[in-house]
Amino acid sequence: NILRLALRNAKQTVEGVILVKRAEWDSEHFGLNIGKLELALFNSKLSPAHARASRQYLFQKIKKEAASQNLNVIFARIGLNQLLTIQSLEKEGAIITDVLLSFYINPKRGTKPVVSSSFAKVVEASKIDRQALREMSREIFKIDHFHADPYLPRNRCDELYARWISNCLDGSVDKVLIAKKGAEVQGFITCRVEPIANGHSYGVIDLIGVKKEHMKKGIGFLLVGKALQYFSDFTRSVYVGTSATNIAATRLYQSMGFKQVFPEATLHIWIHTNKSGC
Repeated sequence: NILRLALRNAKQTVEGVILVKRAEWDSEHFGLNIGKLELALFNSKLSPAHARASRQYLFQKIKKEAASQNLNVIFARIGLNQLLTIQSLEKEGAIITDVLLSFYINPKRGTKPVVSSSFAKVVEASKIDRQALREMSREIFKIDHFHADPYLPRNRCDELYARWISNCLDGSVDKVLIAKKGAEVQGFITCRVEPIANGHSYGVIDLIGVKKEHMKKGIGFLLVGKALQYFSDFTRSVYVGTSATNIAATRLYQSMGFKQVFPEATLHIWIHTNKSGC
């Protein structure tokens, strides 16, 4: 389930290393053989021309290896500071499907106080909210690298988020909070705490969404604020990612004190030509 390639020159100096791992969940969901680029590391001391040639050679080789393993497509995330790597992937047919912006905040300080909302109150989700959350997820998540790929079926892209929120309710995250008024679920946010070592950890907001008819009412602000209150008991570092084209989400995080830390390009490298189409 893992492809590993390393390129050494005549002096046995490593010029580059690539690792691709089979993405089991994505493969099962889309009915394709999907890999994820886990590592693409290159020697920074090479000349520009040599560096370009090394990348091109390794990416050509990994595509051949992927084809021999019947992979249909490889998903890759590359930092925007690695333009030569991105350009080399594009030369091999990769398509850019998204630019991901990652944000960081210390939940213990620097955030605005959480205010109550007359539109909704935030409570912990339960399994009776599953259907509402699944329906909402199908409707609101459209700005992502899945929907941006013209060769992935749109209905499977929509259903991916419905399955994702179901997994969250079943324990893949530590907490799912919902904004609710009466019986209506108007929005939700997921909270995951990842341990590192020696008692240290960091928090991740994987999903946050608000129904379109309830946007611009402060519900997103309320959900993030409540999530940060939860995280503050466990960690001093919380991360969230969003598409660079999702201006509303970017403004929300910045308004609450989040700092942008790392931009990445998402690319899809199609290996076989039996692409599904939308």
